[in-house]
Amino acid sequence: MLMNRLQFYIFKQCLSSLLLTTSVILAAILLVDVVEQFRTVGGDADISFLTAMQLSFMKMPMLIEQAMPFIMLVTAMLAFSRLSRLTELPAMRAAGLSAWRFLTPLIITALVLGIFSITVLNPFGASMNDNFEQERARITGKAQSTVAPGRNGIWLRQGSETDQLVIHARGTKEGGIILQGVKIFEYDRVYTRNEGTSEFSFKRRIEADSAALKDGFWELTGVVENMPGQRPVRRDVLSIPTDLDPAKLLDRFASPMTIGFWKLPGFIADIRRAGLDASRYEMHYQSLLAAPILFVAMALIGAIVCLRLARLGGTGVLIAWGTFAAILLYFISEVTQSLGASGAAPKAIAAFTPSLFALFAALTAIAYMEDG
Repeated sequence: MLMNRLQFYIFKQCLSSLLLTTSVILAAILLVDVVEQFRTVGGDADISFLTAMQLSFMKMPMLIEQAMPFIMLVTAMLAFSRLSRLTELPAMRAAGLSAWRFLTPLIITALVLGIFSITVLNPFGASMNDNFEQERARITGKAQSTVAPGRNGIWLRQGSETDQLVIHARGTKEGGIILQGVKIFEYDRVYTRNEGTSEFSFKRRIEADSAALKDGFWELTGVVENMPGQRPVRRDVLSIPTDLDPAKLLDRFASPMTIGFWKLPGFIADIRRAGLDASRYEMHYQSLLAAPILFVAMALIGAIVCLRLARLGGTGVLIAWGTFAAILLYFISEVTQSLGASGAAPKAIAAFTPSLFALFAALTAIAYMEDG
């Protein structure tokens, strides 16, 4: 019963440190992002402080999710440095409580937080980020270009201030640069008193055997052009201007960060069915699955550097080394994920190896410190 009470006390210390750390980082992110909204969105349209705050709040869940590993690191450092400074850790050791016992609440906290991050925070952040993109496009008046693979093929939307194009294709080749079985619906913006409105009127429908994305235009072959009140016109080749980048088509308009955890498996299946490269999405999904392990590793790194008795000194140096190790782990994870997304390494191995290595290294260090 004594040990259970001590563990519950440590859990409360971890929880209070987590809330404090999250609040401070949340305020810092909000302050920086509000300034960023004035710099980016405010450069294209006049926005008020409340509008900038609203845009920042829409991005906040995704930014918090990205900062969660470091929040867990700082939480562990803050909680255990406090316990060490107040000589509570030495008292627990004198009572016969091993490091494995008083680290258990921290491990459980990190594990639960990791699961919560990928199952709740990630889908919510992806949804809010999509709302942010739509709201920013509405404020700036810039049309969004999107790619949406589905069971019936791939849908793509592009546009400018004067027109909108909705493109449907049965399939793709060469990573999405060539579309097959293409239908294009073109709409023109409706003007009233020489001012553009939010409404569009149908202009024409184009059917083509294929569409190849070139630098600055779509090159359509086997074209049938239909306009209201006119007979269909057949063309061998037709060019349509576009601002899409053939080298980064999927990268620009379908970032893995905009797709929630629960939707990723279905989205990956749709990507494959459409003939597009799903490597980045598969890598992102594997990295999300590995997130709880990363959280536990970060928490243990933060706790290890604070287990040294405060009266022996050197705690500041250990904290600095722990912070460096955590940053190095995060950097290596990003590098391995890039290797997995490019196909240079198996995706599951690229996602789990850094986190598992850090976890086993931390457990080994604790075993050495505890048992010699």
